[in-house]
Amino acid sequence: VYVDDAIGLGHAKFAVTPEEVAERQPLVSLRTGCSIVADVRLDNRAEIMSRLSDVVPDSVSDAELILRSYEQWGFDAVARLLGDFAIAIWDPRHQRFVCARDSSGQRGLYYRHDARTFAAASEIQQLLQDPSIPVTPSEDRLLDFLTPWSMYNNEREHAETFFEGIHVLPAGHLLVVDRSSLDIRRHWDFPLFRELRYRSDSEYEEHYRELFTEAVRARLRSAHPVGVMLSGGLDSSSIACVAQELYRSQRATDNGFLSVSVVHDNPECDERDLIHDVVRQYGFDSHEIPGGNATGRLQLSPGGFLEAPNMGIAEVRDAIFGTASAAGARVLLRGDIADACTGGSQLVFDSLLRHGKWRDFGTYLRSYRESSHESLRRIVGLYCVLPLLPLSIQRSILTAHATREHHRGKAGPVPTWMPAHLSEHLRQRNLEMATQADRQRRFASPARETEYRYLYPPEVARHPAPWSVELCRPFADRRLHEFLLAIPPEQKFRPHPEADSYYAGSKQLVRRGLRDILPESIRTRTEKTSFRSVFASEIRRNWPRYEEAFGPGSNSEIANRGYVDRDRFWSTLQALRDGTPGRRSVYIMELIGLETWLRSFRLPRERLVTIEPASWTED
Repeated sequence: VYVDDAIGLGHAKFAVTPEEVAERQPLVSLRTGCSIVADVRLDNRAEIMSRLSDVVPDSVSDAELILRSYEQWGFDAVARLLGDFAIAIWDPRHQRFVCARDSSGQRGLYYRHDARTFAAASEIQQLLQDPSIPVTPSEDRLLDFLTPWSMYNNEREHAETFFEGIHVLPAGHLLVVDRSSLDIRRHWDFPLFRELRYRSDSEYEEHYRELFTEAVRARLRSAHPVGVMLSGGLDSSSIACVAQELYRSQRATDNGFLSVSVVHDNPECDERDLIHDVVRQYGFDSHEIPGGNATGRLQLSPGGFLEAPNMGIAEVRDAIFGTASAAGARVLLRGDIADACTGGSQLVFDSLLRHGKWRDFGTYLRSYRESSHESLRRIVGLYCVLPLLPLSIQRSILTAHATREHHRGKAGPVPTWMPAHLSEHLRQRNLEMATQADRQRRFASPARETEYRYLYPPEVARHPAPWSVELCRPFADRRLHEFLLAIPPEQKFRPHPEADSYYAGSKQLVRRGLRDILPESIRTRTEKTSFRSVFASEIRRNWPRYEEAFGPGSNSEIANRGYVDRDRFWSTLQALRDGTPGRRSVYIMELIGLETWLRSFRLPRERLVTIEPASWTED
């Protein structure tokens, strides 16, 4: 802790990188009096060090590099940083706090303020320790959460959290607060670019392999063992295999490596053979966790603080992080975000037309018609002709199209088990979100626009509390994003000659660029594993809990607050238990998580704002 008059900084040490081991934050500059606390991993240390006017030792910590950079360049220092970071700097010369977050939002920075006080923290519950601060759900944020636009996509960052009065500093932003004002501004935005075109496919593949290898290498900088959440998919397997290649070539220091995998007995969800192919090829320590016996998302009596309604299954999460922690790992790599940036889009017709690839155009068009079942008129109008028009015209046409689809009832499906007044409100809210996205459209290319929307604002990256394990996502590296959005979009998706599924033709750069690194069984996969049956079996296995929470005479929070019609929702759950999945299973899953989160507000305040210790123990 460091206190200076009316300000205070605190830091709980969690040394991951070798440079952090001897570090003691908060750091205070003897030269300027500026002080810093930082949750950070810098990926361009050498570049920063070479541009500082002072000579600094190689052992300097990332936090100290940032403090020295701020002293030299002021606000401009933040734009020079590459990596994952959340920082807070007190500058006594100007009597101001300066806070910042990385461009991909991989480290959290939450804050609250009123006329007298400003407070920032890396986790929400830290801001709720003051007993004078009310702990109240944000109704507006919950309505956003329930909107189809949000529900059918991975959760994107909002400035508002699920707690009233608690905000998150948006990714790529800088916050400056003094005694009279609070100002938030961008320090990074996705750059405008000219399309990057090479002479041959092999050049794209080589460039991708170099960038992805560097993204993984940067996240292996650890003084402790590193873990990976390994499935049999392309994403996590790519990370594990590239990490092993880096160790073999001595381009990264190997302090130990292990994988943690969730496995299922249901053949539909079983990826063990593919996981074993990766482990057999590289020979690292592997741990398997059965995922079929957890009590699930519904907790009748939550034990402590929950950051959000969609936290997943606590038992599985605790088993994953507990296994990694018991093995000594401080870093756990994940394949999140890969679908957004490497998957590619089928809607590349405008790119093919612009470059005169008529034969390829015919192949892509036939493939898309067979898989989408959309009319030829719609495909030609929306995906071939419209993208060739100026962006301003596209925005107007697409906004009108979204409005027309809304009034026809073809957009934003809301479940029938929601009350009528809420359904109408959510449909209107959904229209506002859709039209706002079209008005702010950034790219003429449908493929690039879709990919950009998946990446920015970024997906929420939550801390795996209460475990001392840091999540790292190589596919969140902005160098990858800038490259993948700049190349011709057809480089990422090509129709498979034999399989009709989107997955078979997706992730082409991953498949081609990591040839001889990935096992062939994974590299050539044409079908994505479906885990839909896991949710239904979870409900059947824990049916007495569901009956107590939602059945006749129950005291359901989501029903009491008017988010569901009690009887219709109960009938839907019964149908799901009996084998009728329905079209709104995503909504059901998220509403069950919301029920658990809302039940946590029944706890006494002391428990409500305290993270419950994990119950997991190593077998």
